[in-house]
Amino acid sequence: MLSTDSTAIPPLLRRLDSGGRAKAKSDAAGQAASDSVHLPAADSLHAETSLPGLLRLKPKKEFRLTDVDFRNEGYFKGSQYFRPGLRAAHSGVLGDPAPYSVSNDNTVAGLLLGCFALALVAASLSRNFIIRQVGSLFRIPRNRATMAETSYEVRFQLFLVVQTALILSIVYYLYNRTAGGNSYIMESQLEMIGIYFGIFMGYFLAKYILYSIVNWVYFSRNKCLQWMQSWLFLTSMEGVLLFPLVLLLVYFNLSMQISMIYLLTAILLIKILAFYKEFVIFFKRTSVSLQIILYFCALELMPLTALVGVLTYTGNYLTINF
Repeated sequence: MLSTDSTAIPPLLRRLDSGGRAKAKSDAAGQAASDSVHLPAADSLHAETSLPGLLRLKPKKEFRLTDVDFRNEGYFKGSQYFRPGLRAAHSGVLGDPAPYSVSNDNTVAGLLLGCFALALVAASLSRNFIIRQVGSLFRIPRNRATMAETSYEVRFQLFLVVQTALILSIVYYLYNRTAGGNSYIMESQLEMIGIYFGIFMGYFLAKYILYSIVNWVYFSRNKCLQWMQSWLFLTSMEGVLLFPLVLLLVYFNLSMQISMIYLLTAILLIKILAFYKEFVIFFKRTSVSLQIILYFCALELMPLTALVGVLTYTGNYLTINF
């Protein structure tokens, strides 16, 4: 009879009865959890150890910014368009790194750009001085006071002398690298350019000292001053003539043969003008005018020959010979 009555209960009532009993069980579990929270410290510790893992009290974790991976956070997180490159298949092998190139060197580019900008600013502010110096190459002014130079004009020419040394060092480095290969004992190309720059600055300083000593012994102060101004201007103009050559070599891969022809032509032109100015200033009105050859060879050609020898020896020392 009992079994008959249990089977006679409709299915809907059985579901409601089972749901009520499940709800009662869950309420009882919640009540037990809330009671465990309000227990004393010892009882609470015993209750926590006896409760299931989900109902245990967990210690608070300190929040740190380093715990958040911001690379994986974004508006499109969870979408197929969020960082799609991570899911792309990368095939192939790593290639060889690109070789060093002066055209890609930011330091050399910055030096050339800075020299060009400063030269333009200085030339625009010293236009009258440049015109006066060019005119004085082919004549000697009678009034010496009209040729007096200001301190700004002297600093402008000294800057151009330093620029000339820098340009010559870059040109010689490119020539030596093309002729002797890329095997050097130094890894930094800027260090090698700096060594050549120091050699050229030493060359100009040695010439200045030699001219000062010889001219002070044999000629008057007025003539010495005229020649030093002319020599300083000619050296400055040498750097101006060679600046386009450096740009063509660095950024347009100009042929080294054409570059050497351009370089030798510019140097020869400067030497001819220097020979002419030495003759006009020192030997034009003297009976020993042929001594200009001895003077020019001793103070122009001999230092130039010594410079070539020092550069060749330095280049051989810095190059690895197998």
